[in-house]
Amino acid sequence: MRVLLAIHHPLSQELGAPGVTLALGRALQAQGCTVDYYGYGDAFPGEQHHTALHNLRFPWKLSAHLARVARKYDVLDVTTGDAWPWARAGRPGASRRHALVTRSHGLEHTVSEQLRADAREGKARLSWKYPLYNGGFRLWEVAQSLRLADRSVLLNDADATYARERLCIPASKLRLIPHGLGEAFHGLPLPAPLPDGPLRLATVGTFIQRKGREDVIAAVGRLHALGVSFTLTLYGTGTSEPEVRAGFPTSVQAWLRVVPHYAHATLPGLLAQEEVLLFPSHAEGYGMALVEAMASGLVPVSTPVGVAPSVVHPGRTGSLVPVGDVDAMVAAVRELAADPLRRYALRRAAQLEVQGLTWADIAARTRGLYEEVLRERTVGSK
Repeated sequence: MRVLLAIHHPLSQELGAPGVTLALGRALQAQGCTVDYYGYGDAFPGEQHHTALHNLRFPWKLSAHLARVARKYDVLDVTTGDAWPWARAGRPGASRRHALVTRSHGLEHTVSEQLRADAREGKARLSWKYPLYNGGFRLWEVAQSLRLADRSVLLNDADATYARERLCIPASKLRLIPHGLGEAFHGLPLPAPLPDGPLRLATVGTFIQRKGREDVIAAVGRLHALGVSFTLTLYGTGTSEPEVRAGFPTSVQAWLRVVPHYAHATLPGLLAQEEVLLFPSHAEGYGMALVEAMASGLVPVSTPVGVAPSVVHPGRTGSLVPVGDVDAMVAAVRELAADPLRRYALRRAAQLEVQGLTWADIAARTRGLYEEVLRERTVGSK
């Protein structure tokens, strides 16, 4: 089976969705598939810096490419919003027996609704340009992709419900297939109890409003005022340490550490001395940082977004708190700080919970989906 994986990003193992795409491709290759890729490096050769304009142009670049090469592939697996011009044109260049799958790394519609809700509550600021593209035309493009594809792969129940109920996509065309854990996160030793000292808190991921930046800042300020002893390390913020520190109260500055960037494979080692993950994201397609931190032995305090409801079981593998509820986050952290034995038991349970998320299994499920579509199209072409 020959597969093309296309994504509107530069292909890099160090980036979220592109890293997942490369991992899926390797796992499919291990199962005998031939896999090619198409990303920003192919659509815009030689260009190192990308803007929303590149995202706007990418579907047309991809469509021209597909018209030339689609006949070479059995499966075209393309991120949502990107294959619609080619599909609406009648899939030029494709063989009669092929599968068009569109893949969401987080449905833009659900993210947009949460962002607009945050803006109404004064928790986020939207540019006047937002309704023109990201909050407007891009949502139309994504909906077109879902309607025109043979199947759509989504990452969580909330996205699937939205696609069915709000975008009227038939349930038969939707599949929930999660991400897998990379090899660096499998077979890690169970975390050893850390010596007595401050509670070791961590965040993993870009430090932006949608990821709960203001909630983290408010929570640690409150924890400090309540006399909870802690350190907080922020991994992969994507912004410089001075810029990150500037948002925090001076009272907690001494307990902060900022790691703006890291090599993905080094994350388990970085997290080896941490205990609790703060994951107060307002919207997620999946949340790889959450499952990777759990695999590294951190107990999560998370909002119920993306994959969290499937792996964070209150009282057993971590805590779930409502989006934007700083009081609940503070209460959950205080409980963990007060009971080291329970905290360690939850760390062990969190690590074990995610060990079944292997790329081999995800690739097998994905290949099964491809074969299902190809069988249908074989019957339909007779």
